[in-house]
Formats: sequence, C-alpha cells, structure tokens
Amino acid sequence: MKFKHNWNFDTEDEMNNLFRNGMKELNDLIVDTALSNLKTKRKTIPVVSLYTKDTDMFYDIMIERPDMIETLEQNLTTMEEYEDYERCSKIVKAIDYLKNQ
Repeated sequence: MKFKHNWNFDTEDEMNNLFRNGMKELNDLIVDTALSNLKTKRKTIPVVSLYTKDTDMFYDIMIERPDMIETLEQNLTTMEEYEDYERCSKIVKAIDYLKNQ
C-alpha cells in the first residue's frame, strides 16, 4: 500500500513517545485523511507509515472504512482538548453524514 506520508524516527522509544504524549500533527493528519475520504469506496485508507531506524520496523496507520465513525468520534475529543473548533465542526458534520448514509 502506498502512503502519502512517511515519518522516520531514530528509535522506537521516540516513536512510542509520540503516542504516549500525543502529537497534534498526527491527530490532524488522521482527521484530515478521514474527512477527505468520506465518500471513498476503499475499505482501508492509508494515513501514515512510521519507520524506526533502530529496529528497522515499519508501522502503518490506516483507517478501516467500517471504523470511520469511531475514528472521528475519538478524534473529536482530542480536537476539543486542542481547542481546534474548526476541525471539531467538520468532524461533527462528517459523523452526521456517515450515520445518514
């Protein structure tokens, strides 16, 4: 699968800190990818591929089409914490759209 976004980390610990501490850039990427794929027929939507140099491992973040609403709902809470109300509004509209399909 081809990823538009590829992020490299020197160590697996560095990458794990991203998930432990949160990173708005990653959350923005997940939300923006979901929003731009609301009408796609693809079952799996690639978001970002992460590579750790020390372990020579790739970790792929993807959105499964059946999980799109759940993904958006989880990120709505995150966007509220970041006070990114513009994205919050888009997420609410997207969830409504998906629920009414």
